[in-house]
Amino acid sequence: MKVLRKGNLIEIESQNDFDIGQILECGQVFSFYKKDCGYVVVSMDKVAHIFCNGNKTTIQTNDVEYFWHYFDLDTDYDKIRGKIKEYYPHFDKFWQGGENIRILRQDAFQTIISFIVSANNNIARIKKILNNISKKFGQEIEEGVYSFPTLDQLKGATKEDFSQAGAGYRSEYLVKTIQCLQQEEFDISTMAQLSTKELRERLLLLSGVGGKVADCILFFGFGRSDSFPVDTWIRKAYYLFCSTPRSDKDISKYFLDIFKEVAGYAQQYIFNFMINFREVA
Repeated sequence: MKVLRKGNLIEIESQNDFDIGQILECGQVFSFYKKDCGYVVVSMDKVAHIFCNGNKTTIQTNDVEYFWHYFDLDTDYDKIRGKIKEYYPHFDKFWQGGENIRILRQDAFQTIISFIVSANNNIARIKKILNNISKKFGQEIEEGVYSFPTLDQLKGATKEDFSQAGAGYRSEYLVKTIQCLQQEEFDISTMAQLSTKELRERLLLLSGVGGKVADCILFFGFGRSDSFPVDTWIRKAYYLFCSTPRSDKDISKYFLDIFKEVAGYAQQYIFNFMINFREVA
């Protein structure tokens, strides 16, 4: 993959290791939408327009450094896959068709709110709810494009506000979590300094955050690849590895014991394989 910076553009000259559709639509992020022949991505108050033309992808943004980091363009994914294969030599089939996925370096606050909304929800509704929240509490940064609101902007949000946005029973969770995040012990910059175990325990204290949501926030919001979210698809995938019945917590531990510091990446490849390439009863 060859990546170049040109003014307010990032140009990726090969889709090997970078397929914007796979990256955005694999369930790790929700604040984006399709437009014309590409995508618009919103991360807090920053926006990027992504265009595809054959094997060339162009990212247009006023925040090149931010989105260079956001799209994780300095990371060598061949090395990550090499480490996964070192831990599990027969893993090759699980990144079938998913070789071009990259893990986004998302804002932690946006990720917390987004994955609370994601619980027992489908992607279309998640995106609609988050967009409604952005329209009400964020700012219009381009015509029809709204920033994701900050903690300060959401301090006054009520259960009714979130209900009107479509969040349903999650509305109460959002209000309580926003209240918690204003407390010193839940300051995001402070939490980011905790060990993965400590951070997970802290996240589980937030309203609406269970084991799977906590692990998603750890990986997608805090970059903790030594986490392994378990959902229905991963539960089914587990039985391709092992026949012993286990709880979701123990399934997560099972995979963490195998894949260690690259477990999150392995999870994403397995998840992609299960939803796209394996017939599951």
